[in-house]
Amino acid sequence: MEQRLVEAHNAPTGQPRRGRLKIYLGFAPGVGKTCAMLNEAHELVAQGRSVLVGVVEDHGRPRTAALVEGLEVLPRHYEHGSMYGELDVEAVLAAHPDTVLVDELAHTVLGSAQAPDAKRWQDVHRLLDAGINVLSTLNIQHVESLNDVVFAITGVRQRETLPDRVLREADQIELVDLSPDTLRVRLARGLIYQGDTAQRALDHYFRLGNLTALRELALLWLADKVEEGMAQYRTERDIHASWPTRERVVVGVSGSPGSDVLIRRGARIAGRVADRELVVVHVARDDGFSRRPPDSLRSLQKLTEDLGGQWRVIAGDEVADTLLGFARTLNASQIVIGLGASTRRHRLGATQLSKQIINQAGHVDVHIVAAEGTGAGVASEAPAQARRNYLSTGRKAVGWGVAAVAPPLVTLALTAFHPSPDYVGAVLLGYLTIVVFAALAGGLRPAILAVLSGSLLVNWFLTTPEHTLTITEPESLISILFFFIVAVCVAWIVDVAAQRTHQAQQRQAQAIVLADLARGAIHEGDDLPSLLRRIQQTFSLHRVDLQRWAPESHQWVTLESTSPRGLVDKWDPEAGERVELGPRLRLSMAGPEIRPEQRTMIEARGARITAILDRQEIDAVRRAAAALETSNRVGSALLAAVSHDLRTPLASIKAAVSGLMLGDVPLPPEAHAALIESIEESADRLETVIGNLLDMSRLNSGTIAVHQRRLRAAEIIEAVLAEQPELREHIRVEVSEGLPALLGDSGLLQRALANLLRNALLHGEAPVLMRAVAVEDTVEIQVIDHGPGIPEDQRETLFTPFVHRNDTGTGLGLGLAVVRGFAEAMHGDIRVDDTPGGGATMILSLPAATGGSDE
Repeated sequence: MEQRLVEAHNAPTGQPRRGRLKIYLGFAPGVGKTCAMLNEAHELVAQGRSVLVGVVEDHGRPRTAALVEGLEVLPRHYEHGSMYGELDVEAVLAAHPDTVLVDELAHTVLGSAQAPDAKRWQDVHRLLDAGINVLSTLNIQHVESLNDVVFAITGVRQRETLPDRVLREADQIELVDLSPDTLRVRLARGLIYQGDTAQRALDHYFRLGNLTALRELALLWLADKVEEGMAQYRTERDIHASWPTRERVVVGVSGSPGSDVLIRRGARIAGRVADRELVVVHVARDDGFSRRPPDSLRSLQKLTEDLGGQWRVIAGDEVADTLLGFARTLNASQIVIGLGASTRRHRLGATQLSKQIINQAGHVDVHIVAAEGTGAGVASEAPAQARRNYLSTGRKAVGWGVAAVAPPLVTLALTAFHPSPDYVGAVLLGYLTIVVFAALAGGLRPAILAVLSGSLLVNWFLTTPEHTLTITEPESLISILFFFIVAVCVAWIVDVAAQRTHQAQQRQAQAIVLADLARGAIHEGDDLPSLLRRIQQTFSLHRVDLQRWAPESHQWVTLESTSPRGLVDKWDPEAGERVELGPRLRLSMAGPEIRPEQRTMIEARGARITAILDRQEIDAVRRAAAALETSNRVGSALLAAVSHDLRTPLASIKAAVSGLMLGDVPLPPEAHAALIESIEESADRLETVIGNLLDMSRLNSGTIAVHQRRLRAAEIIEAVLAEQPELREHIRVEVSEGLPALLGDSGLLQRALANLLRNALLHGEAPVLMRAVAVEDTVEIQVIDHGPGIPEDQRETLFTPFVHRNDTGTGLGLGLAVVRGFAEAMHGDIRVDDTPGGGATMILSLPAATGGSDE
């Protein structure tokens, strides 16, 4: 299965073309990713391309090693005496082949003093920027967003992870698939791991259920990636028609009492197909016709989530256009709306809206559901059309009709009774009623027409002399004049009140949208990409980019993007809408025009985004401070312990020198030699202590780094016993077969183990057992004694400076506090447990190195 994405944009003129990254994705070790990568390399060589093997991990598998033959292999780079060779990036850049092979993209680069946490994918990006194509491999369990899911399935926490964006930005991803049963057969035949390691893998990580779940994760992730690629293709080619490659049902609800029936019907429709998606959307309209209380919408949201669907609230003036635009953004295959039946007016409005949606839906299927009782769906309480003005065309027509027709009809009725001029004031009240109705229906302009026509008709037909515009009675003149003034004022007040009502309804719609965004922020936490996608979906935008001004380069730099291709998808943000979130932060959006009220809502959400960025910067500073504190703690522990041990060798040297200086007492040759040997041994101990102090000083000042590299537990234990020959006869060693290599610093680890051994022999009974075993993704070195043990209440303070296991006050060398400091410096841990039958077991746990067994 292969998924090809749109090629990355070429670099500006004069810059090298960016290389292409192809990743072979698998769901478990042994499916054949590296072999597939090597097979493609041979095909490229046959085509005359220059191909270089940067790093290929064969893990002792003959088939993989055989495929490497015939290809040019680059020697690996060994840094700081590391036993594990890494990719030589500088050599690849110098050779500049067409394609380079870099295995295990999520691997952590070992032995890098400049960047202790450097990742192989960062080296790959350097090669891509130089215009070199890269072939690489990755297992699905190393994807950062799936780390917790993989841990829940397998019980193994993956320490080496790859950011999702790196995988999503790959130019090509090819899934190397294999049935779980076939993979287990390959494992049982020794084609992946050998001996007991294969059996343990079959019983644990490679269980059939684990492999099936991991395979499903890989297939679903790649399916989503394929859909993103399709969305990118449609966006670039301005394709608005729906391509229903996946069944996605959008249900439009108004919040009326029958909306729950509509949601359940949509869930049943979506439930008929596998991999279903149900999205329930409420259109918060700016014309005031969406008047449902928040409580009813919250109950509908809970029902949607209980049915496994997603709840969305979007803003828009045209209900049909907004709903269809949202459905096309999601690439929905079906739309479900309701047909209310509570009143004739509601049925008429629902029917017209349904026809509008059907006519514009294109290839999207539309389901019309007739709910019992009150209306359901987006059309339950909506008129036929909604205009950007708060007055619809129908209302304006009614207003103008009342203003034009009602005054002549009232005048005709009054002239039939020949009212006296004395009743002109009472007659004018009837015309004032017409003005109020005209203002309510059509606004200020129809009301002014009613005022003018009423005044003229009363003057022409109901005042003396009749059929002239002349007014002889002062009372009539005053009545008509006041009528004109009062009618205009009433019309204006009614119009202003209608506008205020419309504005209040707009605020209600905005509050609904903001409440939905706020609920999304609670669920999504500090996930910036999710917050940006929420804004994109709420306002039916094509893409949203979060950008920050970079004073160094004098340009806007994109931090996050909702584009399917991420940050590599270039576009001109100046051509879209922009919302400023601060002096150096903004949102750039592509899509429909952003109205002022929508801009206000986006700015409100932008405050949350700004707070997240500030918190991330604070967290980065806090992590740096924590790292510095850890380094200081190691130094303090070392200084406290070694200063405690300085007195013993100094006292021994002083005593021996005093004995040699006694001239009045002749010393036998044996005693003289013993004193010289004591001085030499004490001097060696002082040299070791001072060396530790200097090393720790350099470590605290940042001039020396902990050299993490692949180590073999058996070799480290043998080195400790070789340096302490007096301990060998009291120590029994057990190392598990197939034990993986561990990550640590050889010098620190040897000193920590020697200290643990001396401590065990001091407080326990010989022999002491030293055992090395693998536990999940760590290697544990256990020092087991059969002494009195350690009470529970003393274990918390056992690893602090100058705390002893008894009251003898005997020095502990570097001390257990330094053991903990060294363990934490190597990203490990030290803890104490009970020994069965009595005694204490010190457990030093260090991360296991990836790449299979080393022993």
